[in-house]
Amino acid sequence: MNSQKINELMDILEREAKIYEDILKLSQDKTDIIIKGKVKELENITKLEQSLILDMGRLEDLREKTVRDLSTDIDSKSSQLTVTELIKHIDKNQADRLEGYKTNLLGIIEEVKKVNDLNSKLIQNSIDYINFSINILSSVPAADNNYGNTGVTHEVKKKTYFDVKL
Repeated sequence: MNSQKINELMDILEREAKIYEDILKLSQDKTDIIIKGKVKELENITKLEQSLILDMGRLEDLREKTVRDLSTDIDSKSSQLTVTELIKHIDKNQADRLEGYKTNLLGIIEEVKKVNDLNSKLIQNSIDYINFSINILSSVPAADNNYGNTGVTHEVKKKTYFDVKL
């Protein structure tokens, strides 16, 4: 087994974990910003996240190339080569390190997913509140008397603050 390629893979996984940690930190900051309703800061964080995601894409390309190289060494298809399978073909020291990188990366990714789910729910709640407020403002009845001089009720006129609801 090509020890240098294994070390390259571990280096890539370590760099990916670092990027995911940065994304996690930004996502946690985003939670506070969403709660406070700071739209401009939210835009800035989103731009930073996009930059990190581009970096992650480049690392993923490198990781896939390295996995392809390793898969030829062990006569396996690169699309089917997993860390668990690769560990079976390398020495104990490298296997332990690789398993550690895998566990660390999976833990960070799971935490990012949880924080992003929370942020999505917070944003959806904000959107629901805005829609609710618009509906209330757009359906306020006019302050007219409902009865005419004949004692028959008239249709309530709705007073609207907006011409169009988008």
